[in-house]
Amino acid sequence: MEYEVKIKNQHPIENRTGLFIGTGVVAGLLASLCCIGPLFLTILGVSGAAAFAKFDVIRSPLIFLVIGIFSFAGYTLYKKRKVCEPGSICSDPKKYRKMLVAYWVGLVIAIVGLVSPYIVAWIF
Repeated sequence: MEYEVKIKNQHPIENRTGLFIGTGVVAGLLASLCCIGPLFLTILGVSGAAAFAKFDVIRSPLIFLVIGIFSFAGYTLYKKRKVCEPGSICSDPKKYRKMLVAYWVGLVIAIVGLVSPYIVAWIF
């Protein structure tokens, strides 16, 4: 006999995918802080913007973090479910579609943040 223990306020992991997407976008933008930050602050007229170059040290770990977070979020969104629990994203097609759009928009924003140092170097 199988017993299923439910913890109060426990939601399926796929319902937390938005949190993973948001974290991935923030990490992608933080990874570009070393290179884009000084450019924007210089354009705004703030002096001492070169101090952001010190953030180059955390760029590589943040790139791996973005890859891991979006891989996990994509896995939770796209893996086939045997059973769709009531209240989960897969049980409501509109919510699922919105989450997929949020996933892909967030992924594009994170990728632009990650490659922005190369784009800025190419433009300027």
